[in-house]
Amino acid sequence: MKQYYILIVLILAACSASQFTYYKPSEDEQAWRISVEKGTWENFICSINDSVVIDESFPLIGFNYNSFEKDGTYRDRNIKMSGFRTTYTDTDSDGKTSTTHAYQIRVFIDEEEVGYFAF
Repeated sequence: MKQYYILIVLILAACSASQFTYYKPSEDEQAWRISVEKGTWENFICSINDSVVIDESFPLIGFNYNSFEKDGTYRDRNIKMSGFRTTYTDTDSDGKTSTTHAYQIRVFIDEEEVGYFAF
């Protein structure tokens, strides 16, 4: 039974990742810790000081299914998370095709870019 728990933990670890940066809103305020976490199923969560501000996924279908923009607020400031997905398809020597994705997530505060995250 222990082997199953280890396998589940490894699968979950492979499906999620987290990155962070700091933003100082003014000289009088402490720096904000801005983190973006990639969850399962192309879901991205933007948190500031451990408070979830934006939670968004890439759309499965539609005209702009490789990008999204979502707004939120934190301490009366406008927060925007913008995401872009690039898809790569490879074919090996046996003819097997595999698809991978790369993601770029940008975070803006009051229209100023404060973080760029690549997954």
